[in-house]
Amino acid sequence: MKRKAIILLGLLVALCGAPLHAQQQGGRRPFSPQDFVKRLESFIVREACLSPTEATAFFPIFHELHDKQRGINWQIQNLKKRSLPANATDKDYYNVIKEINSLRIESAELEDTYYKKMCKAIPAKKVHAAILAEDKFHRGLLRNFSKRPSQPKRK
Repeated sequence: MKRKAIILLGLLVALCGAPLHAQQQGGRRPFSPQDFVKRLESFIVREACLSPTEATAFFPIFHELHDKQRGINWQIQNLKKRSLPANATDKDYYNVIKEINSLRIESAELEDTYYKKMCKAIPAKKVHAAILAEDKFHRGLLRNFSKRPSQPKRK
């Protein structure tokens, strides 16, 4: 019995460690939120031609907006994942849809408020360029992600 437990434990450790080892061998680093933010900020500064003073004024507002929107997006995702009881009525489903829509409107209003704050901090032309740069950055990430070699599926 002990021998089976030891073999099972060894097999478990080997299976859990293999994906970590494969990631390290592939040359890719694990995802770092701090690195992501630095790369995003650097890209926006370059693309929108922000001066250091403008960047200092812009990014706190930018990050505050995204932090608040992230919270709203989590709420939307939780509503979408919420399973209603089998006997739920159309009205129950409608109420969930209404709540999701309300949160999306809240997010859009939040965006409007923060874009106004950004335009007070730096010229609107540069805010517009920063918005375009952010979209370009994310599209580039998605493009690079889709080009990565697919990893074999684990069984």
